[in-house]
Amino acid sequence: MDLFSSDNEAFRVLFTLPPIKASAGTALAVPEMPKESATTGDREIDAVLWLQSVVATGHQAYVDKALEAVTRIKTPMKVLEKRYMAILQKSGAHAFQILFGTMDFGEIELLANKAIKKSRDRHEALARFGSVESLFADTPAEKACRKALRGLKAGVVGLFDKEPSYARFSKYPSLVPATIGDCLHARDYWRDLCRLRYATEDYGDNSPQSFAHECYCLAMLAHIRPRDAAEAISAFDHVAESDSVHSDEERPIMRNLIVSGWEFANQVTQHQPTEVLV
Repeated sequence: MDLFSSDNEAFRVLFTLPPIKASAGTALAVPEMPKESATTGDREIDAVLWLQSVVATGHQAYVDKALEAVTRIKTPMKVLEKRYMAILQKSGAHAFQILFGTMDFGEIELLANKAIKKSRDRHEALARFGSVESLFADTPAEKACRKALRGLKAGVVGLFDKEPSYARFSKYPSLVPATIGDCLHARDYWRDLCRLRYATEDYGDNSPQSFAHECYCLAMLAHIRPRDAAEAISAFDHVAESDSVHSDEERPIMRNLIVSGWEFANQVTQHQPTEVLV
């Protein structure tokens, strides 16, 4: 791969989300304020559970009221959490129900931040795709990946083996990244598509074909030389910040970035006059 190669424009177009189109038709309706209820009979615990439901709406005005209201609860949240756990145990709840039921209990600000982010993602999803149906319909990139792997048998867990799937992708120019920037662009695309889908439904994982291409782009980071230091650092940061750390690809990628960097530095040095330090 040429050190100064250009991005694959067809690849970039294929792995790009629809542009945001702001319109009244994509605006989400204002959620209804949850009603207070005596869920457990413990007034303080019921108050916390209600505040959880309020912030879960992701509506900023409701969230602000909940964050103000939680300051009026004087009993430490850890104490309330233990009381709530005892109530769940007494009710005969399963251990996993108790675990998930008390997870982040009392962390109203944390829950609020998550809910607000999810609400923003829902707005973005509708602004880009127009409807939930369109959001979950196969995108051009997903269709291309399905076509490339058509007839290839998936493994035991439903995922495709690396070598045969990567070989298939390499036969389609629009699916092959030409630069490290292309690789990161496509991986961001798959991540964002999953993020937007999860914001509207309780599922949104990419298909096995899409996941195979996501992995393919990660593997290509070990074979494409960075064009400059900024691109190398972007690849390094991506691997460090993603779930790629400690993966089989991590060491080959880091080796590629290091070796390529020294090659680039040597080329620059050879073309510059040597400065003598006195």
